[in-house]
Amino acid sequence: MFTSSYVKLLSNKKISKICSKAYGFELLIIIYNFTKNNDEYGIEETFEMIQYNRCKRPAFLRFIKDLEADKIVIRMPSKIKKSRILLRLNQAIVHEIDQVNSDWK
Repeated sequence: MFTSSYVKLLSNKKISKICSKAYGFELLIIIYNFTKNNDEYGIEETFEMIQYNRCKRPAFLRFIKDLEADKIVIRMPSKIKKSRILLRLNQAIVHEIDQVNSDWK
């Protein structure tokens, strides 16, 4: 069941783009949780949370810029710490993942 759910997610071009990197699926899960829980983790903390196949920081920041340009990821200023930039998923992507999650349960 998990495999078919994962394949269904990858049929979405925006989700597929995130998952195109070796660390992409892990990044997707991290940012999805940030978005759902309204967590206050910035870009640097996000980079540090990636445990598997992490790239170098400059490549990660370029990838985030690409995702932002494609309206997959949204940068938001933190309400708690003004110097912190938060990452959030586009709400359409969150909805797509929620749909797959509800089908999987």
